[in-house]
Amino acid sequence: MDRADRRRRGKSDPLDAQNAARAVLSGRAYARAKSGDGPVQIARMCKLRKASAVKARTQAINQLKAVLVTADPPAGEAGRTG
Repeated sequence: MDRADRRRRGKSDPLDAQNAARAVLSGRAYARAKSGDGPVQIARMCKLRKASAVKARTQAINQLKAVLVTADPPAGEAGRTG
């Protein structure tokens, strides 16, 4: 899609995919796909692992807090006033 057409129509992933496929089939596009190895890919995977670990940790902490808040107090503490 040319720039003027894109400016008029806005961003659209389905249209972008169709136009990319047409460009490849017509021979206008000759770019190669990125390889899945190398230092950039290693850095990307490390960042993804860290983000996943942080998210899992946050979920575990939130779940533990929810359990502690909603848990019944022990039977011996029910009648105490402090």
